[in-house]
Amino acid sequence: MHEAVPKTDHPLDVLDQFAGATQELARLRALRPELIELEQRAYDVLFQTATGHVTSPRTAPATATGTGVSAAERAAAALAVAVEHRRGPAVDHYRTLLDTAAGDTTTADRIITRAPLDGDTAAATPRRIAAAVAHARLLTHTPAEGGPDALRAAGFTDPQIVTLAQTIAFANHQMQLAAGLALLATGDSGTGTDPGTPSTTVAGGPRYTTDVLTWRPAIRPLAPEELSEEHRTALAGKARVDTPYFRTLGHDLGILAVRTAIDLAAFTAEGGLPRAERELAATAVSLYNGCVYCASVHARLTARLHGDPAPVRRFLAYGSTAVLGRRWKLIARFAAGLAPVPATAAEADVEALRALGLTELALVDLVHCAAFFGWANRLMLSLGSVEGEAQENAERKATG
Repeated sequence: MHEAVPKTDHPLDVLDQFAGATQELARLRALRPELIELEQRAYDVLFQTATGHVTSPRTAPATATGTGVSAAERAAAALAVAVEHRRGPAVDHYRTLLDTAAGDTTTADRIITRAPLDGDTAAATPRRIAAAVAHARLLTHTPAEGGPDALRAAGFTDPQIVTLAQTIAFANHQMQLAAGLALLATGDSGTGTDPGTPSTTVAGGPRYTTDVLTWRPAIRPLAPEELSEEHRTALAGKARVDTPYFRTLGHDLGILAVRTAIDLAAFTAEGGLPRAERELAATAVSLYNGCVYCASVHARLTARLHGDPAPVRRFLAYGSTAVLGRRWKLIARFAAGLAPVPATAAEADVEALRALGLTELALVDLVHCAAFFGWANRLMLSLGSVEGEAQENAERKATG
């Protein structure tokens, strides 16, 4: 089933480049034109304003990121993410940004080949860039281990740690979004993953719940009285203003504002995938990444919107083996397949969803919602922890 197709004459942007820049890709992206604008604006905030240049005047942010993380530090972190995701066009793009910002090609060469960035073999690599790259790799593969201590030791301030976390988490989001959209457009995610690889699974367990949990920040959140009117507008509602997580993100107003807009556009746009199933996708990705807090919030939303908490509780308890019904099972499987590094979702997953009647708009929504949680989980896991989880994680690591 095909929706009416909006005009597709938007200028080529970085996400087009990363996903293959095909006509079919442009047609599918145009089904959600607001997200075309917002994704490019987020990129401009994080990367182009760091160099004083914005790629497109129509997406120029009203508030630029300005915490003092250098263009080279941001580009190096994003390049490390692109390398881990095996996204060739993104590697080329972020390498060019880094070469320009650093004034040489040595650092990029080391990141691409995964050569050491510290010690005698890499004496020319600034300490902060080396720390940013190490942090990028941690947040990409094991975000719960990406706390702020190593960055503080390298000289990053708390607002700069928030900016760097946003940069790395957004780059992961870009890679997963590019993989999912390319898969819809061409049947090939572009990750080099064998299409015959078994579908990605998620594990549930007793640590996952629909109860309301407490998240403890590792960085001091802004106090409510420190929030400007711009902050309050960016947070889009009192619930976020009252939440320590969002006030922690408030250290970098520029990216906070556009990130909130992307969140709302992906999850609340009319038509397409039912809202309960968007929240199910968020829950599946959160289970894959081990984000107990995000899983609780979005499982709770899924249950409320669906009207029956039983299948949601089964999903939290048993993960991919839960009895969910074929449609939910396939939605969760596809969302989980976009979460690995690199993504493992395959054409067979898309075709199975199409056979169930999911429209192109619904599939585009599914990709956007799943990829957004490649961003959200990494912030939630690296900037704080669920009450009690930090100690449990330390004990597991010590006895591992």
